[in-house]
Amino acid sequence: MAKMLIKKHESCPADCSQCIQACAAARGGADPVVEKISLPEKGYETVLTCNQCSDSVCVDVCPAGALTAEDGKVMLNSDRCIGCGLCNLSCPYGGIFSAKSAHKSFKCDGCREYGSAACAENCPLGILEETDAAAVEEQYCEDPCSPGMQFCAGCGMELVLRMVLRSVGPDIVLFGAPSCCVPADRVKVPMYSTLMTNVASAMTGVSRYFHRIGRETICVSVVGDGGTCDIGFGALSAAAERGEKFLFICYDNEAYMNTGIQRSSRTPYGSWTNTTQVGSVGRGKSRDAKDVPMLIAEHGVNYAATATIAYPEDFIRKVKKGAEAAKTGFAYIHVLAPCPTGWKMEPEKSVEVTRAAVETNYFPLWECDKGEYRFTYKPKKVKNVSCFTDYMRRFAHLDEEEIAILQGYVDARYSQIKRLTQPVLPD
Repeated sequence: MAKMLIKKHESCPADCSQCIQACAAARGGADPVVEKISLPEKGYETVLTCNQCSDSVCVDVCPAGALTAEDGKVMLNSDRCIGCGLCNLSCPYGGIFSAKSAHKSFKCDGCREYGSAACAENCPLGILEETDAAAVEEQYCEDPCSPGMQFCAGCGMELVLRMVLRSVGPDIVLFGAPSCCVPADRVKVPMYSTLMTNVASAMTGVSRYFHRIGRETICVSVVGDGGTCDIGFGALSAAAERGEKFLFICYDNEAYMNTGIQRSSRTPYGSWTNTTQVGSVGRGKSRDAKDVPMLIAEHGVNYAATATIAYPEDFIRKVKKGAEAAKTGFAYIHVLAPCPTGWKMEPEKSVEVTRAAVETNYFPLWECDKGEYRFTYKPKKVKNVSCFTDYMRRFAHLDEEEIAILQGYVDARYSQIKRLTQPVLPD
């Protein structure tokens, strides 16, 4: 089974080089293909190696055919390499190295001969981790989205949409409501645009018609938290209770971002929005967020789950399970999707901030499959919720007491899920 190497966005100890030493040893003493990167002005240390891209630019530009994609890895045949350096120039991550004295390039091959990633095995903090890549490789291969999308820089919604459509496959009808995500002219699948109030109602009618004529086309929605948890919740709840046969996916950016960043029921305690102002009187939202994924799961639906873009294997696996469950009943996936504008954060941190949401239990990953709850991922060491809130200026006004209140909400919500869950899924 193919494996992929994950590098978590955490700072390495400045004096640690165990992964580099292990890499050199696994390569028989040859130059390592893991490089230490030091950014003292940022107080950040990390390592760099090949990302084993599925869409590998280096493979495309190699004039000698020395680079090939094999079994989830980008492999380099040194005998064919002519040392032109085009792969080094084209790699956006600096993951291919140049041996100038030999006029050759060299790179990580995933420790194919060694058997497993030596760097990950020897990383004392788990910053490098080798994991199963099967869920990613099994995606529907063609990207149904156009190369150019209308989303803002760093918007998590684009990754959500692309992963959903590539995972479900081409035989779907996509549903959406007025929001940031109305990609009707930018997707290669049929799209049915509705009002914010009646997404689930429209999906019910189309889904029932397909089943009546014996057509297996899956109805899938990608709808924001406003149209899911507030304005459209009545229709959604009714469809869940009836067990309608479709997959409803909520991308939750925790406010009405499209209309000016107003609070929604999913806006967390303490968060600034334009309707939960911070000043001499207001301190952000005064209440905790409504736990919509749990509410839907408790309708007795076929499948309900949470997911984030920071854990794509988990996300893709759940989309596939949700699509299968939708053939016989209601399926729901609640995805945390960052909005850099509304969250007041750096756009390049979208994946990082959602990972922090999971690692702090702010947004735990779980699923409920026909009434059986289980966590699909558990942090090895749970961090304080401030490790999540510190990324965003929408929480910048919170003092220690208010952070403690938010932490209390996080702990209580996690404890509630924990009481319902079975043991964590095996690797």
